[in-house]
Amino acid sequence: MSLRVALAQVNPTVGDIHGNRDRIIEYIARGKDAGAELVVFPELAVTGYPPKDLVLKSSFVRANLRAVEEIAEEAGVAAVVGFVDRSDGHLYNAAALISGGEVTGVQHKTHLPNYDVFDEQRYFTRARSCHVFTLKGVRLGISICEDIWVDRGPPHEQAARGAELLINISASPFHAGKFTVREELLARRAAETGVPVLYCNLVGGQDDLVFDGGSYVFNGRGEFVAQAGRFREDLLLPDLETPRPRPERDVTGDIHDALVLGLSDYMRKNGFEKAVVGLSGGIDSSLVAVLAARALAPERVLGVCMPSPYTSKESVEDARHLAENLGIAFTVIPIGGIMDAYMAALEEQFRGQKPDVTEENIQARIRGNILMALSNKFGYLVLSTGNKSETAVGYTTLYGDMSGGLAVISDVPKTTVYKLAGWINSKEEIIPRRVLEKEPTAELRPGQRDTDSLPPYEVLDPVLHAYIEENRSAEEIIKEGFDPGLVLDIIRMVDRNEYKRQQAPPGIRITPKAFGPGRRMPITNRWQEEL
Repeated sequence: MSLRVALAQVNPTVGDIHGNRDRIIEYIARGKDAGAELVVFPELAVTGYPPKDLVLKSSFVRANLRAVEEIAEEAGVAAVVGFVDRSDGHLYNAAALISGGEVTGVQHKTHLPNYDVFDEQRYFTRARSCHVFTLKGVRLGISICEDIWVDRGPPHEQAARGAELLINISASPFHAGKFTVREELLARRAAETGVPVLYCNLVGGQDDLVFDGGSYVFNGRGEFVAQAGRFREDLLLPDLETPRPRPERDVTGDIHDALVLGLSDYMRKNGFEKAVVGLSGGIDSSLVAVLAARALAPERVLGVCMPSPYTSKESVEDARHLAENLGIAFTVIPIGGIMDAYMAALEEQFRGQKPDVTEENIQARIRGNILMALSNKFGYLVLSTGNKSETAVGYTTLYGDMSGGLAVISDVPKTTVYKLAGWINSKEEIIPRRVLEKEPTAELRPGQRDTDSLPPYEVLDPVLHAYIEENRSAEEIIKEGFDPGLVLDIIRMVDRNEYKRQQAPPGIRITPKAFGPGRRMPITNRWQEEL
């Protein structure tokens, strides 16, 4: 087979149709210069993915259709481009085959995912037919994302009808370990059909989602041939026949790279230039600061330490040390006087009441207000620092440590936070060693430890994983050897804190089931797990 194909793994921005169009034209030219005769782009590359309710705007759909025509006019070689098609009053998630200055064929998506973060049946209509196209004497079967995940789906039909190359354009979001699932799937499809599979995946951050790229090529024997870079744009021109060893994987490194890309693109695509992080001297804020410095560059990050009378001098030292290691700006704003003013204002109302979580939450809200004031005055985006374990059970304060524009690690369990910190320090000690070694504490009262309110994270996280990500019942979790009372307590904490999570900033998804669009629970809800 003589057709030379390039996979253009680009990073579009949702709604930036003109910018996406220009990027596609640029990569077609680069592919041509590299010797490609066909340049393949990801799913909905013209509009960005997912466009959500933008596709309900007729002006948006028209602009996207014009962009496809303009790409065809400018393309020096053939291309496959993802776009939104409109036909007979229906909208379709579509792939355009461009050749000779025009659109010579269109394939609509057949299987429309409607689970987890996907909501395509809200917008699109299923394909009515499955095509095989011919380009330079080579028969091509083009499919879109979910179509290749379905057993005996469109690629099998196209192979049965004589397709010599199976091209799948995709927008498959990242979660930890998903690369293994993809590899096995694509190898299986290639082996089942006996036809080479070229899989072009989107890359970049979009709100809570990160697309990791890693576009693949497998030959007709199901052997790995090539893979594009991960978490970055790339242009891949593979040799379709020569098998190679599959690359080694680093799950923790992938999570790190996903968080950095997600944060970087969230800032860039939304026009934020600077970020501020409240540095407590604890591990969560330390990790967020590292990610921010890597995503944005150190000079665009401010760390703010806001000690209360309960903050240890070691925590302030560790926060300062971290900032020095990262090269970010750092300032200290003590909150003791503000706490005194609050308590003086509330003295009459609180008379006769013992101190409790109320006073602890006041401290968190003071800190949140300070960070938001700096955001308003200087244009910083506030990065909140709560992890998934805390977010799950409500060990967070509304309008306090939950304040912010992006919850960077809200889908990262506490045990994974420690893994990421260890991974970062394995290359160079950036996070002070004492931060990793000391017992977790919010330092909101004398001698406080997280275990005063929560089970050890080594126990809590597996239960949360089973309940949230695997959707398992209390009974099923208990059968794994967990204490029944503990399991029910954790589940009830998760359920009764839904109202908090729905007021939280968006977070970056790195697990199969994150809080947000992929997990839609009612706030008013009397269902309870029972034994």
